[in-house]
Amino acid sequence: MNVGWTERNKIVANLFNPAFCGEVIRATAKEYNKHTNKKFPYAFAFLVLPIVLHQATRERMPRTVRTYFFVWVEQNDDLFFDFPKRTRSMVKYTKEALSFLLLHSKIELNENAEILAREEKVKKINKDDYQEYNDILKKAEMLGKWLSSTTDIKSIYSFLRITP
Repeated sequence: MNVGWTERNKIVANLFNPAFCGEVIRATAKEYNKHTNKKFPYAFAFLVLPIVLHQATRERMPRTVRTYFFVWVEQNDDLFFDFPKRTRSMVKYTKEALSFLLLHSKIELNENAEILAREEKVKKINKDDYQEYNDILKKAEMLGKWLSSTTDIKSIYSFLRITP
């Protein structure tokens, strides 16, 4: 299933590094856990990377969660016409990131397929070269807050046109 690290295309390996992708997912789950006092649904993990790592989508995310998630998606429908395809293409990277997080005890996964993120602070780097990195983590945290107010997994998947 997983391609060996040395056999990967260097660009893909750098962009979808499991440690980085894992931190993006963990940041989202941590905020969700904090704002709901519930564990992050495993199914939500597969939405994180296609939303937060997609530059156009990330850049059009609002600054706060005052705008409802469903309203924002409707207002930015052009970003989501190919979202199911984008999501499917990211499944392997999401699974790899989740495996990395589990291996390094950064998350726990229970028998109900729910994720509890460890309470470690998300590491931000205060250097000019890391502005995009910091922005990605900030938007990941925001997505966690957003998803915490719309916890119905089926509704979100349906709204984003994702089918089994």
